[in-house]
Amino acid sequence: MCSNAESMRNAHDDRSAPLREEHSISNANPPGSAPAPCALGAMVNGSPMALRGSYVRLILQEWRQGWRPGLAAVIGYSLGYGFWVTISSIFVEPLQNEFGWSRGEIALANSAGLVTAFAAPLVGRLVDRVGVKPVLIVGLILISLSHVALSQLNGSLFYYYTAYFLLIAFSTTTSSMTFSRIIVGAFSRTRGTALALLRIGSALSYSAMPPLLYLVIGLFGSTGGFLMLAALNVFVSLPVIWWLVPGKTLPPKGDAGTIVQEVPKPWRLLVLEPKIIVLCLAAVLHIVPIVAIVSQLQPLGVSIGLSPAAAVGAVSTLGFANVIGALIAGAFVDRFWAPAVAFTMCVGPMIGCLVLVLLGNDVSVALFYVSVVLLGIGLGAEGDIIAFMVARYFGLRNYATIAGLVTLWTVIGIAIGSSLIGQVYDAFGNYRIALIAAAASFTCAGFAYLMMGKYPEEAISD
Repeated sequence: MCSNAESMRNAHDDRSAPLREEHSISNANPPGSAPAPCALGAMVNGSPMALRGSYVRLILQEWRQGWRPGLAAVIGYSLGYGFWVTISSIFVEPLQNEFGWSRGEIALANSAGLVTAFAAPLVGRLVDRVGVKPVLIVGLILISLSHVALSQLNGSLFYYYTAYFLLIAFSTTTSSMTFSRIIVGAFSRTRGTALALLRIGSALSYSAMPPLLYLVIGLFGSTGGFLMLAALNVFVSLPVIWWLVPGKTLPPKGDAGTIVQEVPKPWRLLVLEPKIIVLCLAAVLHIVPIVAIVSQLQPLGVSIGLSPAAAVGAVSTLGFANVIGALIAGAFVDRFWAPAVAFTMCVGPMIGCLVLVLLGNDVSVALFYVSVVLLGIGLGAEGDIIAFMVARYFGLRNYATIAGLVTLWTVIGIAIGSSLIGQVYDAFGNYRIALIAAAASFTCAGFAYLMMGKYPEEAISD
């Protein structure tokens, strides 16, 4: 039972009540330790409904204070680099018809995607040095000019590759690395949920915008499509970032979940930091096998006996599961130890892979869809968990730089993994070996997350 003195201390300063409430909901105790007597009493005597109501109040409270940067991040991310990756395939046939290029020649431009791997740490360092807002503003202007340049294609592949390379290089400024930095700087106690909203906004954009873009391209050709994308940046993203994102993206006052540092750490210290290495390893082992499988999802379904239509339907299901995974991970990391949540989110994809391996050609459509949902949940959870853990373990002064390092290794891993899965199929005539390797990778990723250990001692900003 809590002592009267302790009760008086808890009631002494009402201003600290929300902070204490947050700690009672999330990770007041180190992993594996028994809850404090008072916390145990609160769990026994308090109702689950009261805890949920308390968490909802925290969400509303933080969004009342941070809705401007939060809204800007959601809108900007939904039209950022991930949006281009999603809709770029819509330009393939128009470019074929207009200039006579082959699909292989058009697809070769996608090799510029590796630029994001090596540019990400540099952009992240720039964000940590000068802030998110100036980097985004300059980036959006350059992206818009790149779209305008692509609208002036004249049949030269060299011109196309050059403009495309510049577009991808500048688009690194609008990746999740920059927009998640806005979120972690504006939200503290409900940071995970706020990060999940980035995924929801992008999911809505990825569903609604492609039909509109397809219509514009049908009426005005690829020129109209590229100019539409430039207009979205100039008239939507740029004003939103200009007016709603604060010029100074430092931790909010009294952010108890942030480690405060005077200046960003030197590169050599960050690159050799053991926990940063562990987090990069966990991210690679988690996301690379999922993306590799997704890149072959439709033919994988056909190879185990599904009809082409059923396999395509699974691809659509993946997007829905992605959003569910983001919501689950976002809500849970606000309340529980993030590595444990990450471990759980690795178990689902592992089970999905093993189901496909064990059942082989006997898998039903329903079980295949269940496996896809498990993969999608794991994919949706990964981005939010990594962003949350970077902020929670390393603070915000080096946030974008560390996120850039994670991006570097995951993009390189994705490039290798997406190629290997096709080669494995060519060598064995099926995807079983690849699925077994993916299941092992998810298992290793889960344990790598657990190696992050307990959260560091908290320091409150002045």
